Amino acid sequence: MKKTNVKKQDQFKTKRSKIINRLIFDIVVFVVLLAIGTILLNKSLGFESEKIIKYSEKSDLDYKVYLVKNDFYEEEYLGKDMLYVANLIDKLVIDFDYKFESEDKENIDFEYSIIGKLAISNPTGTKSYFEKTYVLVDKKQINMTNSTGQNIKETINVDYPYYNSLANSFKNQYGVESDSKLTVYMLINAKNTKDSSFVLDKSSVMSIDVPLSERSVDISMDYKEIDETSNIIKKQKMTIKEIIPLIISIILIALSIMMMLRAMRNINLLRKKKSAYDKYIEKILKEYDRLIAESSTLVSLEDKQVIDIGKFTELLDIHDNLQIPIMYYEVKEHEKSYFYIAHDKLIYLFEVNANDMENK
Repeated sequence: MKKTNVKKQDQFKTKRSKIINRLIFDIVVFVVLLAIGTILLNKSLGFESEKIIKYSEKSDLDYKVYLVKNDFYEEEYLGKDMLYVANLIDKLVIDFDYKFESEDKENIDFEYSIIGKLAISNPTGTKSYFEKTYVLVDKKQINMTNSTGQNIKETINVDYPYYNSLANSFKNQYGVESDSKLTVYMLINAKNTKDSSFVLDKSSVMSIDVPLSERSVDISMDYKEIDETSNIIKKQKMTIKEIIPLIISIILIALSIMMMLRAMRNINLLRKKKSAYDKYIEKILKEYDRLIAESSTLVSLEDKQVIDIGKFTELLDIHDNLQIPIMYYEVKEHEKSYFYIAHDKLIYLFEVNANDMENK
């Protein structure tokens, strides 16, 4: 009887030992799964660290001045950077050439348009009498895809006599001293695509100023080109190199998380304090182990008279009188137990219920 009771008294230690063993197992499996999952994850993914990418913009603006038929010039047109007689100009042909170059292959969207702006101002150019813009080339888009460079070329014809006549008409009609010019410019916007690992939002302008004047006998054309170098800050970017290791790594990491949660649950079980019920049962088994025998099955209550005992000490008195062992049967672990003495058709029953103890 004593061996059986000692074994029962030690079940709490045995259970704690089992929890500790499970905890150690869970931690080892968690570490192994997480380590393998992490290695496979690093193998399947590629990371590109932040770096500075240089890019450059350059332009080449060229123009030809086409002439009306005259008695002096045999050429059909004159090149740039010359003197021109206004009355002999038929049209201007302007060639815009823009080049974008990058150190790395990138995806960039370009949008551009060509605008003409007629401006009539006072002789000093500080105040404007009249301004008007003309869309010479509607907005166009060009996409640079996985490339280190992009070239944009556009050629337009400018009806010089038309704009010159507008300026002359304004001056003659209102009799004001004025300075007039037509500015033709290409506006280029460069933006990164949505999937880019950098931010680029830049506007560039290449332009040419064409003086307009009724009395002028020469025209000097000023033009502005682009020649700039700058940087793009390329942020860290993640790419998938191998899909199968990635899937395996996700599964292993998910399993490791499950093992971690189970380990945490076992830790909570170890930290959990014994209930009043467990302490009471443990105390009885320890103090009266020589008087108590554990039963794996509950005695049949059929054709028996059950006498409920209110206190364990009363059951001890019955034991002393009848000299019959007190039987212990656990109905539900940590919740309900029976201590009883069976004598003929009588069952002296003392019930220990965790819920009743908590309510008290």
